[in-house]
Amino acid sequence: MRFTLFTPHRQFPSLECDSVKLNISDSVSGKFSGSYGIRKGHAKAVFSLAEGKITVSLKGEEIFSAKCQGGFATVENDEVRVTADGIKE
Repeated sequence: MRFTLFTPHRQFPSLECDSVKLNISDSVSGKFSGSYGIRKGHAKAVFSLAEGKITVSLKGEEIFSAKCQGGFATVENDEVRVTADGIKE
C-alpha cells in the first residue's frame, strides 16, 4: 500500500506501508468522530479529517507520524492520499 501526504506548501515523499491511522471528523458538524484504520484492500473511500495524529506503519513499526490540522483523505487502489490543511512533524 502507498501513503502520500500533501499540504498547501509541501508534498511529502510517498511511503510504502501496510496500515494508516487517521482521526476523522463528522461530515456534518466537523467535530472529531474517532480514529480510523486503513489496511491493504480497503474499499474506495473519502474521509474528512479532524485535527490529530496521522500514523503510518510497516510490519507493525511506526515509520511516520505527524499532527494533522484537518483536511481530507482518499483511499483507492491501495493508495491513501492525505491532503492536510497543515502538518506538524
